[in-house]
Amino acid sequence: MAEYEKIAKTGDIPSGEVRSFALGSEMVAVCNVDGRFYAFRDECTHQAYPLSDGMLEGRKLTCIYHGAEFDVETGEALCLPATDAVETYDVKVEGDDIYVLIED
Repeated sequence: MAEYEKIAKTGDIPSGEVRSFALGSEMVAVCNVDGRFYAFRDECTHQAYPLSDGMLEGRKLTCIYHGAEFDVETGEALCLPATDAVETYDVKVEGDDIYVLIED
């Protein structure tokens, strides 16, 4: 059963930054794009390196290891070497708490 789980405070993730959090058995990356928060599996689909190490420009996240790019809102792979989308998670913010919906 899916449920929202608190993952961070809004102040933990400055605008233009990405942070990684353990949520159960998952590593989840959360980024802040101009006050809007997006969450996705913290693992590049090209090779299993952490996307939270990447560079965020607007909604585009570039994996620093091999240059794959992803849209953090949709998870879509934007260029090679990645061809598969990264899994994204629904996010809600209540007050200054960030919650992520994880499917079991």
